[in-house]
Amino acid sequence: MAHNTSYLPPEIIENIIENILSRLRAKSLLRFKSVSKSWNTMIVVQNHIRQSKHSNSDNLFLCPNTYPIPVVKLGDKKIQTLQRIESRYARWHELCFCDGVILLTDATYMRFALWNPSTRTSKNLWHKYSCPEAAFGLCRDPATDDFKVVIADSNYYSVYSCKNKSWIMLKKKYDVKYTGLGVNLSYNNIGVCVDGASYWVWGNDNATQIELVYFDPRDDEFKILHMPENIADANQKFTYAVELKGCLCLYYNGMDESRIQIWTKEKGIDGHSWKELITVENVGMSIWAFQPLCFVGDKIVVWKRGLLRRVLLIYIPSEKRFEEFEKDTVGIFDYPIPYIDSIFFPTEKPKPKMKRKRKFLQ
Repeated sequence: MAHNTSYLPPEIIENIIENILSRLRAKSLLRFKSVSKSWNTMIVVQNHIRQSKHSNSDNLFLCPNTYPIPVVKLGDKKIQTLQRIESRYARWHELCFCDGVILLTDATYMRFALWNPSTRTSKNLWHKYSCPEAAFGLCRDPATDDFKVVIADSNYYSVYSCKNKSWIMLKKKYDVKYTGLGVNLSYNNIGVCVDGASYWVWGNDNATQIELVYFDPRDDEFKILHMPENIADANQKFTYAVELKGCLCLYYNGMDESRIQIWTKEKGIDGHSWKELITVENVGMSIWAFQPLCFVGDKIVVWKRGLLRRVLLIYIPSEKRFEEFEKDTVGIFDYPIPYIDSIFFPTEKPKPKMKRKRKFLQ
């Protein structure tokens, strides 16, 4: 006797597929995009849902000093190694990061690469000239999903559009007061990507004036963002930008070097208001050595860099003190890079295979 098969409405089937796709890694999603147009649409939507959460909410990081490159999860004084990733860019230098994509360069600073470690996809870029002293940024236009590479020299800046697959050289000074000739990029030339824009703290030659500058991918222009009043009024020349909890943050230590204040900006490129996030007490290190990575609950994971020893610390606000992480097989010797499972980025098309000509005997 034949059994009647139950009928499922298309909406329920679609919900089931979406639920399954939401549980898959980016590498699998990238492969399944070619199944059908509806699957491709659902996967793109799922990717945007993932990115709508604050960046790197799982506290996953790459440790580029070890090969194959470990992916580690940072917890409360613990490091957990989840996987290791092979990369053909093992000897390249990591410049900046945006939505799961990393901008790298080799020793020439003319050859660049965009690499998504979660999907193992990449694209190589060539710049017109070597630019080791430039400022670098990577951002994604929130309206068009176009990834853009920004290379800012003292006189000009170049923008590479992944959607147009071309460079634009803007041969004019930036439309901001303290950039152009004499801009000091020596200590803060790596852009921080948040909400689709790239941000830098820039100063003039004598560091007598600093500005928070950002590149807006919507019109390819540099603009000034007003800093919190206490930072601007005190003119703290050693002010650093970082992304925490998916928001742009600034941190500085003022006159009291034992305390570091962290301020956070409201979400969105056009959001300009600031509020104090936390004050770190009993720092015991220079602000140059202090680099916050992420939050674990209300605690802050800090990467303390030094010439001879580099360690991970966790700051406990309730006790106003630091503790070192437990020892692990992975040594954090280079700055950890956030790792996000993402399918963002247009991949290179594989080169067509050349057909071998057969030789016929005469």
